[in-house]
Amino acid sequence: MRQPELTPLASSASLPEPGIMGRGLGGLFFVLALAIFGFSLYNAAHAAGVAGTHGTLTVERCWVKQGSRSSSDTTVCGGTFRSDDGKITDDEASIRAKVKSGSKVSVQQAGGSYVRVGFGETTRWIALFFLGWLVVAFGMSFVATGRFPRSGMQVAMITRAVSGTRVGAVRKWFVGVGLAGSGVCLLLTLLAWLLS
Repeated sequence: MRQPELTPLASSASLPEPGIMGRGLGGLFFVLALAIFGFSLYNAAHAAGVAGTHGTLTVERCWVKQGSRSSSDTTVCGGTFRSDDGKITDDEASIRAKVKSGSKVSVQQAGGSYVRVGFGETTRWIALFFLGWLVVAFGMSFVATGRFPRSGMQVAMITRAVSGTRVGAVRKWFVGVGLAGSGVCLLLTLLAWLLS
């Protein structure tokens, strides 16, 4: 019995022409990655206790905040925040968490919001930082080739077009660091959660 020949990926669809749209798409991924880096490092610094004002949130009640179609529901607990030095009190403090009423939660004040403090919380935010590396890696192919994909097949073809080049090597390194870093951080987060 004769096996069917495998057709190369390039024969099933054609690559779009290089242009400003492809480079713009890649640039958009870089901007998104910068936002992820900033957001995750800001929250990681607060969760580690490096930035912000440390204190305790005494939980008075919890409620479910309805999510939109694209996001799930979130449990929010609110109560009174008191800083360790006693200078700051906020009766309308809240955090995204599911804890019992009357619980005292160690938090860090981050501007107008509050972030839970602890090793598990810090590693969770650092995991998000490493996921930003994957966003950068995804955008590299579009910046390097200038090609704007119009289908999932074209995304795969554009990614394949940079393999074997310097951009491909750097992209592979970014993917490896992003996956390894986020995997280790999520594992540490899970261990911290299991041990608490």
